[in-house]
Amino acid sequence: MIDELDSLGRMQSKCMKCDAKYIAESSHGTGNMLRHIRSCKGKVYRDIGQMILQSNASGAVENRPSTFKFDEFREILALAIARHNLPLQFVEYEGIRAVFSYLCPEFKHVSRRTIKNDIIKIHAKEKTKLDELLKRAPGRIAITSDCWSSITTDGYISLTAHFIEKNWRLGKRVLAFSFIPPPHTGAALGEKMTCLLKQWGIEKRIASITLDNASSNDSMVETLKYDLDLVSNGDYFHVRCCAHILNLIVQEGLKGNR
Repeated sequence: MIDELDSLGRMQSKCMKCDAKYIAESSHGTGNMLRHIRSCKGKVYRDIGQMILQSNASGAVENRPSTFKFDEFREILALAIARHNLPLQFVEYEGIRAVFSYLCPEFKHVSRRTIKNDIIKIHAKEKTKLDELLKRAPGRIAITSDCWSSITTDGYISLTAHFIEKNWRLGKRVLAFSFIPPPHTGAALGEKMTCLLKQWGIEKRIASITLDNASSNDSMVETLKYDLDLVSNGDYFHVRCCAHILNLIVQEGLKGNR
């Protein structure tokens, strides 16, 4: 990459790998560049004999290492189990182990407990990344929340953050899907919400919260106003879900036609 002139007025070029500069005058030919390539600290070199061909998603042929990396495979396997909601026992299925052994005879099989620990490690790593992303967000954070009951009547509360990233892109991340014991009163929901926000260290940076029209949510909002540092004393803090309002209107209209 062509850079500025040196102190003697000679044209310089800067390496895109290590940022080192060398003389790039036409009178010097390519000798300086060739000498730098041999000593470049940012160069990644792999012998072509250690590479095999593969096709990427677009169908183009590219190179990949022929060596099997056990740690990387375990991480990919843990991500697949989490993404597709597979049972941890998946890694102990006889047929699956046969497939792994066929692909790599030296493969060391793992137990459900091992893959569980791998998933927990990945979660901790991703949580750290998200924490850094939230810290770098320049403005306030809008949150949405809803409650859900399982088939066994266990209660859960979700928390999603909406924010503008440093590069001005709209970011959205699920911060929590947490169990909440009964009773699901406004005070209990407010205490739980405050706890979740403090875990992420964003309780002083909240812009608004979007909720459905349950009466307990109104009580929760009043509780949160005392614990959060809000704009305009919280006058614009509570945003009611438009989709829920439309649903209530439709339901009421259907009642009138019966």
